[in-house]
Amino acid sequence: MQNKNLILAIGNRLLGDDAVAFHVIEILRKKPLPDTDYLEVEEGGITLLDVLEGYRKCIIIDSIKTGDSEIGEIHVYSDILTRMPTSVSAHYTGLPEVIQIAKVLGEQMPEEIYVYAIEVADPYIIREGLSPELSSKLDSIAKKINELAMEFFNISTPEDS
Repeated sequence: MQNKNLILAIGNRLLGDDAVAFHVIEILRKKPLPDTDYLEVEEGGITLLDVLEGYRKCIIIDSIKTGDSEIGEIHVYSDILTRMPTSVSAHYTGLPEVIQIAKVLGEQMPEEIYVYAIEVADPYIIREGLSPELSSKLDSIAKKINELAMEFFNISTPEDS
């Protein structure tokens, strides 16, 4: 297992706000954290096995629509095997199932995976770009995710030293 962390953006660029993770990771790449890779995928399911393999810790950034939170709020899921919804289709493998499959196969998966899900109004509208409401909050969302990532990856800032 390598000693690198991964920040992984997941979404669909054709579905407007569902692509919020890609916009956030673009901002995060401007000031990358040490020993951290930044990747984007538009696929899910079993293809994530190859993406996640070998990393020490992983943060997955995605969109979510709970309808219970303010647009732009970040939901943190730290125990994805028990707290994330599981697949309801025999033809789709969700993240919890991917992790379970990896364990059975003996794959070197991250020791911890957090999901930072960003509340959106509607992740199913076909359009380019984010809604104005979400777009106006992008910098503060990226700043908060960077702070959460530093804490999760146990990275201190120069003033912490």
